[in-house]
Amino acid sequence: MKYKTKLELSIISFISCSVVHFNFAQEPKRNLEASDRPVIPAELGKSKINAATSTDEIGGIAASDAGAQRPVKVKKGGVSTFFGYNSKYFYRSNPLMSGTKLSNQKTAMWTNTFYSGVGLGVIDTDTTVITPYVGASWTINDYIEGGLDKLNYNSTGAYAMLLAQYGSGWSSRVGVSYASDSSTEFDTEDYKEYYPNLGVMKAVTLSDSVLGIFDASAGKHITDTLNIFKGTDDGNLDNWEMAGSYGLKWNPSERLSFSPQYRLSYKIYDDGNNKDREDLTNMFSLRIAYQLASSVTLDLSSSYTDRSTSGRTGLDFKNMDTGGGLSLTARF
Repeated sequence: MKYKTKLELSIISFISCSVVHFNFAQEPKRNLEASDRPVIPAELGKSKINAATSTDEIGGIAASDAGAQRPVKVKKGGVSTFFGYNSKYFYRSNPLMSGTKLSNQKTAMWTNTFYSGVGLGVIDTDTTVITPYVGASWTINDYIEGGLDKLNYNSTGAYAMLLAQYGSGWSSRVGVSYASDSSTEFDTEDYKEYYPNLGVMKAVTLSDSVLGIFDASAGKHITDTLNIFKGTDDGNLDNWEMAGSYGLKWNPSERLSFSPQYRLSYKIYDDGNNKDREDLTNMFSLRIAYQLASSVTLDLSSSYTDRSTSGRTGLDFKNMDTGGGLSLTARF
């Protein structure tokens, strides 16, 4: 009887483990490495583009003594601050960024982002304006349809950056950013990374109403991901990234703007099971923005992403995002 009991317990344990493993394998998983984590904080990117079209103090952007433009209005001897809120509702064709049949699991997403940043004074030289920045953001990401609400997550971001702008219209930057994704359902940190990087940007006036913007960056993604079986990370997602983009900003009127952009990213993975893996990602996007007030913007946007992977199979994916949002910003 004793041996029979032990045998029954062993069988039950085996079945339980098998069921757990099966459920885990079948549970949809979000592609953590495909989340959108911009190199430049959105507010700084917009401000630098705006500054390239301004020679006067317009919209809180002041021209420097060196002939370059400051990205936000700052005090020479003090600090400048900006903060904002962005809410966006959009349709996503491939919510899990997957190359499998799960890619057909369409959904809508609603994201809400709170962000802030500080410019720690300005150093003017004969040809350069140098500004150190620090900032942080927090985003609530909710899957509204498709039964994917268990994958809802919150994203935390932070950065420190040294930005140099030149009278020629070029700007350069060097810094480090931090990103973290945490599951809303399970209260676990599923992904985090540190990203030391450097980059350059150039804005060129093509006509009275059209601006061309080139941006390039390179850096190392140092990652940490949750492994439910090992409880540790094997460095699978560590990678070097080089990226470049070119876009236009067309202002047919004072309040309305159209911003098409193409971005190309190349990643090389150098650790764990992903060693010798290479990703090539193409993204086309269009943003139509209407400024309701000096600090309130309504926008419609669409983007198409196509990733091709070599060195591993089943990781290619395509995705389309289409939706709209509202942004509130303030600068001091």
